[in-house]
Amino acid sequence: MASEIVGITFFFITIIVLIVTFFKTRHNERMALISSGRTAKIFDSNDTESNRSLKFGLLLLSLGLGLLVGLFFDNIFDTEPAGVFVSIFAFGGLSLIFYHFYVEKKVKAPFKDEDDIV
Repeated sequence: MASEIVGITFFFITIIVLIVTFFKTRHNERMALISSGRTAKIFDSNDTESNRSLKFGLLLLSLGLGLLVGLFFDNIFDTEPAGVFVSIFAFGGLSLIFYHFYVEKKVKAPFKDEDDIV
């Protein structure tokens, strides 16, 4: 009985400490930027709504595909849950890597056209 109470108490204390540390560190970083005369624009996300939708759409689509492939492998090789988890993580990771390369290519595309003109 006492071990459950101690465990739950320490869990919530850990969560509170992490949240306070996060906000205190963020505050210190922003105060250092202000004191050096710079703006906090570096914290602004350049992730537009369409990019965010594309990222989550790709992720969810690939998780579903990973689940389908994992269940297929489980039926063939009789690996029970291992095939499902491996394929879900593999397909999810591949979709995020694809999204990263897509965004990098999209950001560098306007600069490539300027090089062609010169």
